Amino acid sequence: MRKFFEIKENRSSDCYLGTVDHKSQTGKLVIAAIRREWKQRGVLDGKNYRVALQGRLGKNNPKASEYSKFGGFRRWNTHQRIRLEDAAHADLYVWERRACQW
Repeated sequence: MRKFFEIKENRSSDCYLGTVDHKSQTGKLVIAAIRREWKQRGVLDGKNYRVALQGRLGKNNPKASEYSKFGGFRRWNTHQRIRLEDAAHADLYVWERRACQW
């Protein structure tokens, strides 16, 4: 059975919620449920939260070469902003939105 949502222990961000299969119908339902939950939590707390998806390539992704560049004498790993259509799965993060204080 495929995993539609899992929490990976190797993520270092406090904002990380979990990893989801964003292309499947069940994964889309999980994302919608998490967004609804954080919206309700924001109403109760009086805060504004943002749930964001960050694409991850996964292993042996044919699009990986598009996200790598060569510079100088070594290869720089630039796999930071992966388009969701190229990603094998996506990480879910939540941030509190704050108004600018200037």
